[in-house]
Amino acid sequence: MAETKVPAIKNIPAQVDTETKLALESMKEAIEVRLGRRGDELDRAVTLRELIESGLATTLAQEPYNPNTGATGFAPLREKPGDVVVPPAPTVLTASGLFTDVLLSWNQSTNTAPYGNHAFTEIWRSQSEELSSAVLVGTTSAFIYTDKGIEYDSTYYYWVRFVSTSNSPGPWSNMASATTVENIGATMAALSETLADLPGYNLIATGAAAATVIKQSSAPSTRTDGSALGIHDFWFDTDDGQIYTRNAANNDWVAGRDSTLVNLFGATSFTGSTLTAAMASAQADIVTVTNAQSSTASSLSSLSSTVTSNNNTLTASVNTLNTTTANLNGDVNAMFVLTVATETDGSKSAAGMVIGSNASSGSGSQSFVQFQADKFAIWNGTNAKVAPFIVDSNVVYIDKARIKDGDITNAKIDTLHGGKIIADTITATQIDSATITATEIATDTITATQIAGTTITANEIAADAITSDKILAGNVTAIKVNTTDLVLPTNGGLVSGNTIGNFNTNSKRYAQITSVGSGAGFYQGYVRLVGGTGQVKTIHLLFSDGTVNTTETSGGTDTAALTDSSSGVVYKTPDIEHLNTNISESRLVSSADTANLPIAFRYTGSGTVTCYMFGQGNGNSLQIGSADVRFVKFSAN
Repeated sequence: MAETKVPAIKNIPAQVDTETKLALESMKEAIEVRLGRRGDELDRAVTLRELIESGLATTLAQEPYNPNTGATGFAPLREKPGDVVVPPAPTVLTASGLFTDVLLSWNQSTNTAPYGNHAFTEIWRSQSEELSSAVLVGTTSAFIYTDKGIEYDSTYYYWVRFVSTSNSPGPWSNMASATTVENIGATMAALSETLADLPGYNLIATGAAAATVIKQSSAPSTRTDGSALGIHDFWFDTDDGQIYTRNAANNDWVAGRDSTLVNLFGATSFTGSTLTAAMASAQADIVTVTNAQSSTASSLSSLSSTVTSNNNTLTASVNTLNTTTANLNGDVNAMFVLTVATETDGSKSAAGMVIGSNASSGSGSQSFVQFQADKFAIWNGTNAKVAPFIVDSNVVYIDKARIKDGDITNAKIDTLHGGKIIADTITATQIDSATITATEIATDTITATQIAGTTITANEIAADAITSDKILAGNVTAIKVNTTDLVLPTNGGLVSGNTIGNFNTNSKRYAQITSVGSGAGFYQGYVRLVGGTGQVKTIHLLFSDGTVNTTETSGGTDTAALTDSSSGVVYKTPDIEHLNTNISESRLVSSADTANLPIAFRYTGSGTVTCYMFGQGNGNSLQIGSADVRFVKFSAN
């Protein structure tokens, strides 16, 4: 619609009389001031068009301007302009590396945004210290965030910034970095491979057969248990005390001797003496294991024993190895190996230990101790009931431990009490959905002070899970109840039949209906009376905590009506025709119904409050059809 043009105001004609001229000049001045053509422009009137075009009002198509109805034709804006305040920078961003997650937190001192129009926080991540290479990885309305599913043993850099409700981002936080934990499974596999390459491991891992000492006068062809001879076996000749070893090359027995001296003797030349004398002289330097080394032979014989029981052959053996080796590359190895093995028909078991040290001119030196066993334990010398450290079937058991810094891939904790958790360190954002149920919460450990406002809504509470015994007295107030369907318990009930009667001709009396509650409070409810036999008239209601005379009267005799000041009277209504009902002359006939009579009163005593009906009959032995009395009691200060 085209804008209306305001015409110029003509000058006042000179031919008018003085009084008229003064009046016209006053009107012209007022109009020009309102149009902004005279005086201070701040006094100019504002038009509807200007309000609408400025955005301060909107047109109302369904209620256009009508001076006859008072419709203005415009209305205030339905939406206020957004809060355009730029958010501040988040403070104290920290990052903690987990296995494949990084835990971020900021503004933890207050756990709130330091500005009013906060919407959410953006989280940005990079694998370099350059913000320009960062990517948005998530948003949150909280002040903690877990960046999930990233790589093991990697370093990441993070920045966060607030975003307002008008979608305006604020400045960046400080940069925080974190390194995720190594893949412990892969690390252990690599360490195991390295340990397996060390000298001595193969002897333990392969369970090499231990040497067996066989004592007899003739060369044995089998072991004493009938099993095949091995390359580590010894034969002790009981006739001459000579020790023989099993030659692996030709599977034969070879006398124990110093091979170096034997070779030396064979290559020695001599002059000036007889061959016999030279041989005798050299032979004295050749050491053979004979009876002179009986203690050595005895020691060797104790390394193995064989027992036959129930037709089963049982063998136990011990094998030791003590070596020092060197090579031309400057590598030196020294180790002591001890293995213990047992064998029975169809079953073998072995345990071993290797203690070693090696040094290399190129890679330095190291020492090592390794064990092989199905079970391993370290016992406390003063308490032999429980081994504080046990390894059984690849599982480690530790009775008590103090760990300064540990990484656990999958933790299972039997007991964790509140004293072990720093206050305010666990919030709803740190707990996975549905992981905490009622069975994990001890009775009486969570009170209202531990629950942040508005964090628990009806969706988080199972049906019928909250009963009156779970709510402390006085903890539920009106401001905590938000419902359109509030069900409150009522006192009273529906009473019918001859319990409300009999009323005789023109003989007034009280008839008891029902109790509506006990104790002090504010009582609110309704009474509904329905007609019965004949006509009962002159009706009013009485609420009393005292004794009320309900004697049935007749012959025109009345029981006196109580007054507001009578003993025991809590509340007395006027005759029902003066209440909110269509009953005339306070009379109930067979078709009469008072509908619901709203009644409210305050009671300050401690007794039981009972509802009575006062009335008389228009004949004898008359009754009302029913009385429905329902009241709710509220506490009143």
